[in-house]
Amino acid sequence: MGFGTGRAARGFGAVATATALATAGLVLGTVTAARAAPACEVTYTVNQWGTGAGGFLAMLDIRNSEPVAPGWTLNFAFPGSQKITSGFLAQWGQSGSNVTARSNAWGPSGTSFTIGFNGAWTGSNPPPTAFTLNGVSCKVTLVPSPSPSPSPTPTPPAPLRIVISPTSITVREGRSASVQVTLNRQPPGNVTVGTARVYGDTDLSQSSSITFTPANWNVPQLITVSAAEDADVENGTATFDSRSSQITGSSAVLWQATEWDNEMPTPTPAPPAN
Repeated sequence: MGFGTGRAARGFGAVATATALATAGLVLGTVTAARAAPACEVTYTVNQWGTGAGGFLAMLDIRNSEPVAPGWTLNFAFPGSQKITSGFLAQWGQSGSNVTARSNAWGPSGTSFTIGFNGAWTGSNPPPTAFTLNGVSCKVTLVPSPSPSPSPTPTPPAPLRIVISPTSITVREGRSASVQVTLNRQPPGNVTVGTARVYGDTDLSQSSSITFTPANWNVPQLITVSAAEDADVENGTATFDSRSSQITGSSAVLWQATEWDNEMPTPTPAPPAN
């Protein structure tokens, strides 16, 4: 009976020891995992010169949450056409846009150190934005900070104007003829176009005003000119002025109408028989 009790005690002790070791292993494993990925930060400071092409000096301040031993490797890629011309405080290499910096045998090392290089650029010199130290991604700080892309300057719309076609018509005496009217672009609101005879044959008269909206600005509307019957045997010409007070600046468009008298020979081309 006493042997059995002793065996039970020894068994309990073995279980307790195993549990303690497992717990310790879990804690050690957690600490090891937490320390597996040290945090690094790269501050990339650039001083450049030239217009369209030139050179630049780049300084890289590297900080790491744990000391870095000699033998480290820093990798990044240029986003533009930059080329390294010389480097210092590290062994520099470039293949295409990919750049590698390796420590010299004597360093630098530790939790904070600085390396740098001289380079040439053409077109533009955008800074690299992703760095890895011994394969671990680093936080990146750029000095100076890249300027935001300027917002494109909107192109102002063409001045609003009245378009009349044709600008010269012939009207048979006692009848009428028309010109077509549109606007050159969409207006912000309604535009009323009025027309008046400014000089010339008073037998020629025009129709009333027309109105364009933002929806029908490019749909032709008509201004009709009528030629009254008269007793003379001469053709007459009048000049008309079409304009709108809703258009900023000068909106006047001058155009002409010629009366073809009944007693005169038919002009070429003949006016429409309206």
